[in-house]
Amino acid sequence: MRIESVELVALPNAPTWQEKVYRVHLDSGEDVDLFQQHWDVPLPPESLVGLTVDEARKKRNDRMFAIASGKH
Repeated sequence: MRIESVELVALPNAPTWQEKVYRVHLDSGEDVDLFQQHWDVPLPPESLVGLTVDEARKKRNDRMFAIASGKH
């Protein structure tokens, strides 16, 4: 299953640190909340289009590690 589109969705009554999630629409027709938005780790939603859920999670983890390591 591949990601067809991604949007940042505000969660009602969520604490500030958990304010938005990346919600993806898969080519199977399913919608999945992938992960929270981190303000200090910018990841454009459109950069996840065409990836699988596992690939998107890996991309985010790699980006977080690069930022934390100073290699962004």
